Amino acid sequence: MMGEALYLTGFGLFLAKKKDIFIIRMGDKKEKIPARKIEKIVFLGPAKAISTDAIQLAIKFKIPIFFAYSNGYPYAMIFPTVAVGTVRTRRLQYEAYTNSIGAKLVIGFIRGKLMNQYTLLKLYWKSRKRIDRQTANKIREYAEEIQKLASTLNTLSSEKIDENFRKKVLQIEARAAEAYYWPAFSLLLPKGFIFVKRDKPGAKDPVNALLNLGYSLLFMEVAREIIYAGLDPYAGFLHSDRPGRESLILDAMEEFRQWSVDRLVLRFLTTRKLRPEDIVGSDGKLTKNAVRMFCEEFEKVMETETLNMSGKKRTLRRHIAYQVNLIKRHLLQIEEYSPCIFAW
Repeated sequence: MMGEALYLTGFGLFLAKKKDIFIIRMGDKKEKIPARKIEKIVFLGPAKAISTDAIQLAIKFKIPIFFAYSNGYPYAMIFPTVAVGTVRTRRLQYEAYTNSIGAKLVIGFIRGKLMNQYTLLKLYWKSRKRIDRQTANKIREYAEEIQKLASTLNTLSSEKIDENFRKKVLQIEARAAEAYYWPAFSLLLPKGFIFVKRDKPGAKDPVNALLNLGYSLLFMEVAREIIYAGLDPYAGFLHSDRPGRESLILDAMEEFRQWSVDRLVLRFLTTRKLRPEDIVGSDGKLTKNAVRMFCEEFEKVMETETLNMSGKKRTLRRHIAYQVNLIKRHLLQIEEYSPCIFAW
């Protein structure tokens, strides 16, 4: 158990329950954990089982259950069949795709993403300028170019999310990432780790593998808030519709990737003093030890209070919940959406 998240990684593990207590059995070993102490349950990797009684207990305490591959990518989720929210909210969510309400959300998501890339790089510029001025100056240059790209979003507006509008937004996002953000990110890696470009499915290099694991864990955090808010996780705005694609979850993740995952990967590689082979084994997969340690650190990050540019200091977990609620309020036209931009 790590914080309020229960990560189940052992082969042959079985999760049962007795009254309001979860019971973890593995061979002759048994561990008991009160349900009230758990916020989410994550099954990582194959060869594990759960009883229907344990599922009912999780639902009773509104604990989401995620089933994920060994690399952290979730392939199934269990939530209550009845969540909060109203039919009106979902109808407005679908309608927003065809009007300016949805278009404003798209710009907000990307502005948040770019500005958090900028603030994270400025944070590292500040910490590096005394020990490696040349690298620090390069990072600052990249950060300022991203800030300029973010400002170009102010010139975009649309009465609906059509192909032309999405293309313009995605071109800005792609240029920020490929020309400036990831090159700057690579300069911050400790010696021995090489990062050429983002590689998503099946990445075998340690940096991309950890990034993918982190984004999968972030996906679960955002999914919980989206579903409990009564929103449709598949009806997004920035990410295009595709069967089985949780587009709204992916949309809402964008402004949190940098400070919750990218920063964690850099810190993890620097402080843990691990070699590349300690992270990815000879089979090309993340080692169990690396996964365990990274999940521990992720939970700590989620419970770390972080200040945003609006002067609000909350845990990252609460920032995510707040922003999802803001999406809902935007769709209901109660309050216009503004991204969570963190202070550096």
